[in-house]
Amino acid sequence: MKIAEYVGNNIVIIEPHGRLTMETIHYFRRAIARRIDQGWSRLILDLQNIDYIDSAGLGALVYAYTSCRTRGTRLVLVRVFGKNRELLKVTKLLTVFDVYETTLEAERSFAHPPETTVM
Repeated sequence: MKIAEYVGNNIVIIEPHGRLTMETIHYFRRAIARRIDQGWSRLILDLQNIDYIDSAGLGALVYAYTSCRTRGTRLVLVRVFGKNRELLKVTKLLTVFDVYETTLEAERSFAHPPETTVM
């Protein structure tokens, strides 16, 4: 798995390429953990180049979300298309993540984050 990263406007965009599976999740988890450990509070995960997600990959996405949330980092997803979007819909993860169509929309969301419901 190749993972491209872009930094600007106090935001890190993480763009994994390939398959998010049992064989590749350690690269993905390491990329997320490194940015959290560096103190970044705004992460965009661009999934446009992920062509397959298995159950371990879903677990890695949940791990990324919970790790970010625990450390006060906001993680949003962009460009989740086709089978990946359907998978997140079926597993109800679309209701957990903030998902945007474009990187620009995601960047703008950091200025006005969605309200969270406290239970």
